Amino acid sequence: MQISVEMLGRARVSVDEREIVLSRQNFSFLAYLVVFREVDHPREVLIEQFWSSCDPARARSCLGTALSRLRKTLLKINGSNWLELSPLGEPRICLSAPVHFDVVAVEAGISASLAAPKGELEGLVLADLQNALGNYRGDLLLGWYDDWVLIERERLRLLCLRGYRRLMEHYSDVGDFENALSSGHAALRIEPLQEQVQQKVIELYYSSGQQVAAIRQYDRLTQLLRNELGIAPSPTTRNLIDRIRAGQSI
Repeated sequence: MQISVEMLGRARVSVDEREIVLSRQNFSFLAYLVVFREVDHPREVLIEQFWSSCDPARARSCLGTALSRLRKTLLKINGSNWLELSPLGEPRICLSAPVHFDVVAVEAGISASLAAPKGELEGLVLADLQNALGNYRGDLLLGWYDDWVLIERERLRLLCLRGYRRLMEHYSDVGDFENALSSGHAALRIEPLQEQVQQKVIELYYSSGQQVAAIRQYDRLTQLLRNELGIAPSPTTRNLIDRIRAGQSI
């Protein structure tokens, strides 16, 4: 039995690819506990997060009902209790449960790769990074606009950007220009205004014998910066493209 909780892109819980329907309230509550799995969750904090508009008695009742419903729903899926309560009654996700959480996989794989010394991204660390980035199928809880979601969405976007940059650098170092370019473009899909990544992609095109593609990439960057920010590429980028146009080494 493969149980999966997906929060990146489409929000869904599935068992062997069969979707299990959760109410938005239950899914939001579950997602919050997964994203903030490293911290305790006093009931007062959860009430403030999810039921701040209710009077205290009503808010406590809503929290109790939400916890009970979520625990029962998760228990029905595979008979194990993913949602534990501390001695103080604070809920937390049991990460030892046989469940795949895409957010957990993304954060673990990318963090391990960023901690690895430069030049030592290989073996399991490389495989975990590739798997982590494969789990990033879109923004966190796409279409949701809770304050905590917006903050964590941006944090995860930046983490994945760093992961793709790490992967791009690795493939560049080993001379695998095709995969380096693929990683660079993946990073730019997350944040196209990252000029350092744009520079690296231009360099990779040129180093792989694609001078015309390098110049086209620069032209796209120039237009993007003009349209979005009203600025020109940096002197470093302009110097790079001048050398490329002249056919010089970079």
